[in-house]
Amino acid sequence: MLIRAASLHGEPPLTLRPLAAPAAFAAVLALLFAALPAQAASVWTATSTEKIRPAAPARAPGGAALTAARNEFEAFQVVITGAATGVRATTAGLTGPASLPVRLYREAIIHLANPSALDGGTGPWPDALVPDVDELTGERRNAFPFAVPAGESRAVWVEVHVPPDAPAGEYAGSVQVTWDGGEATVPVTLTVWPFTLPSTASLKSAFGLSWGTLNTAHGVSGDALSTLRGRYGQLALDHRVTLSRIDDGNRDLAHFASFFGPLFDGGAATSLPGAQATSVEYLGGSSGYASWASFFQSRGWDDRLFQYTCDEPPLQCAWGDIPARAASARAVSPALRTLVTTTVQQADAAGVTSSIDVLVPVVNFLDDRAGERFAGPQRAAYDAFLAGSPRREVWTYQSCMSHGCGGTVDMGSPSDSDRYFTGWPSYMIDASAVRNRAMEWISFNHRVTGELYYETTMAYSHDPWNNQWDFSGNGDGTLFYPGTPAKVGGTTQIPVASIRLKMIREGMEDYEYLKLLTDLGDGALAREISGALFPHPYDAEVSPADLLAARERIARRIVELGGGAPGAPGSGTGSGSGGGGAGGGLQAGVIAPSGCRSGAGGLLALLGLAGAVRRRRR
Repeated sequence: MLIRAASLHGEPPLTLRPLAAPAAFAAVLALLFAALPAQAASVWTATSTEKIRPAAPARAPGGAALTAARNEFEAFQVVITGAATGVRATTAGLTGPASLPVRLYREAIIHLANPSALDGGTGPWPDALVPDVDELTGERRNAFPFAVPAGESRAVWVEVHVPPDAPAGEYAGSVQVTWDGGEATVPVTLTVWPFTLPSTASLKSAFGLSWGTLNTAHGVSGDALSTLRGRYGQLALDHRVTLSRIDDGNRDLAHFASFFGPLFDGGAATSLPGAQATSVEYLGGSSGYASWASFFQSRGWDDRLFQYTCDEPPLQCAWGDIPARAASARAVSPALRTLVTTTVQQADAAGVTSSIDVLVPVVNFLDDRAGERFAGPQRAAYDAFLAGSPRREVWTYQSCMSHGCGGTVDMGSPSDSDRYFTGWPSYMIDASAVRNRAMEWISFNHRVTGELYYETTMAYSHDPWNNQWDFSGNGDGTLFYPGTPAKVGGTTQIPVASIRLKMIREGMEDYEYLKLLTDLGDGALAREISGALFPHPYDAEVSPADLLAARERIARRIVELGGGAPGAPGSGTGSGSGGGGAGGGLQAGVIAPSGCRSGAGGLLALLGLAGAVRRRRR
């Protein structure tokens, strides 16, 4: 017996195949299926930039149509609405001008007892991505099989990385979903554009990985711990962020070079070939400046070394502590940069601005709400600071000010304070995927060159698979999950990425699009598009469709200025030049409109560029 879903938008019909019944029962079963409401599982697709919660109703079945630059990751979700048991997903990858492997992950559910903010929520949310075969050791894990209760939905994360040397052009494949009693085939197409994203992120980052958290959650020590911390650093680089506190507590610099050197010299086994960490925090103590400076300089890594001089003065140190701390570092190594999380106005008022090389205001203070101290765009106030030295930079960070720093939210009778902590870019589990992805757009809008985040494993002190409530937020300071063999299968310890970490990578790739468009000479359009999408940091709640449409518009201009039709010989800007891709809302994992898959010419026509494309090397 064969059940075929209606063909949508030119896609091959989605085919559902219940297990074969004996011939004697075929007629009876046919009558039953005709007479009773359909109870079979539904299979459908969604973009990567949305969170599929268990209560999500089934949508119309269809395939996924993606676009990506070379050296870019692109993903979508295959969703199963139950009831279904024994659910598995498999894929042979994509084929076209070359073969592209595809990775599959099960989206694990975490139950939240409290909302992070007035715009958060309680109950079940998807977050951890348990791999089918992990990207770090190549071991098969326990992503499959899983069950879907009746009337509920569960998602499989489907992800492809386009190698930097992959030929541009059209690729196709499918994802097969099977369950006890049926199966479905989801067709997938991918257009690879003739642009290449750099392996090392253009937007610098310094994300924390504190000492002790992995020991607790993974139960490892010694060289096993060092190897595991290196795996965390590797997975972070493949999400285009740097774990700046990667060290394992062993202050021997030869040990550092052995276990963590590949993260800085491009020798780690990353999917992004040659990816390098963009920062490292000095952790050598008051007597170690000279040895650290010499060590990093000898390896060409000294441009990434910084002293975390003070965090949020005067809370974590006195203003008067900053000049002395900075002087102790500069006396030994003038190149060692100092970093303080504060605003230029506060630093000026305290008389410590000259001691700071990297000023890091919280994102709220780049452009706060009306009536607040830093209301309105503040970036111009940093121009004089930046002009004082080529070593100086302005970064930004998000904190509990993106969701609230003082207890639970009164959802029934919210206060003005509760309302303030809404709409900001946020890495909370119960924030939308768009808000998880917005930070890097806002970084571009405000012309900052780096992002700081205080921690990535905060919840490892308690069971992060069941509870990530820290600092009044779900997931505050936690972007990984501990992938122990007991939890995810296999034999080795690995980090497991969250959906939020995937969204940060998407944001980092969005930043590369904006940067490339700027480098190609149309920064005005890049700023117009990004500014219209996110006019203020507290306006980060936009629709996925609007975000993806903005990316498509950026891609149109990138193609016009620096690319060519997919597959055109010699086209593209080359590796390391920034990147682009037409990751628009019609291509990124949703059912595409009719005619969207008619090859390069059809896609260029869709983008309004047919006959008007020209190439120019930077």
